[in-house]
Parts: sequence; structure tokens; C-alpha cells
Amino acid sequence: MALKIVIRGATPSQKNSKSIAINRATGKPFIMSNQNVKTWQNTAAIQLLRYRIKEPLQGKQELSIMFYVKDNRRRDLDNMLTTIQDALVKAGILEDDSWKSLKIGEIDATLDKANPRAVITIKSVDEIQ
Repeated sequence: MALKIVIRGATPSQKNSKSIAINRATGKPFIMSNQNVKTWQNTAAIQLLRYRIKEPLQGKQELSIMFYVKDNRRRDLDNMLTTIQDALVKAGILEDDSWKSLKIGEIDATLDKANPRAVITIKSVDEIQ
């Protein structure tokens, strides 16, 4: 049985959305996600709460995603995929996003100016075979 998840809003690329900040206590620089990514992560976490998974999905899972983007500017699907994977792990839906726990299925994008979102389908690999 597949789990279908929708995360509303434009999915940012975590890899390309980094800023350099200065640690106030030590004065040393460090790299952090910018405010756009942090805002998306918080919004995604709230949206993922409604799926109320008691425990992370067990066994190897196949992840397929259709991104609906708001404009035609260039985007890297692999960077957006990483953002989604991290959100699913943080929300406790996926146990891990390593190759042992996750198979990547279809990843694609299309334009939807009015309703940008990510539609995620998660299936147990055992059910697929």
C-alpha cells in the first residue's frame, strides 16, 4: 500500500541555499541554511504532522516525487529531492535516507504557477516486487 504525501509550497534547494554566519561566542564562521530554507522546513514539518506516522516506515522504501514548480527558472531535481528526503527523515516518516533504506523511483517536475507543491509517493520495495 502506497503512502501519498503532499507538501504545499515551492521546494527549495538546501545545497544551493547556504549562507555564512559568524558564531557570536567564538567569532568563527560557519555555514548554515538561509532563511528561505528554514521557513520551508518549518512549514513542511507542520504539514507532515497530519500524516501521524507512529514509527518510521520499516524496510526498504521507494520514493517517487512530482514537483509542481511556480516558474520556469532552472532547478536541480536532485537538490530538491535531498530537501524532501531530509524533511521526511526529520518528520519520522522515513527511518533513514541511505541507499540501504531508500530506493529512488520517478522524480519529475512540471509547471503549476498557482499551486507549487511536491507530491510524494512512498511504497515498500517488498510490495513492488
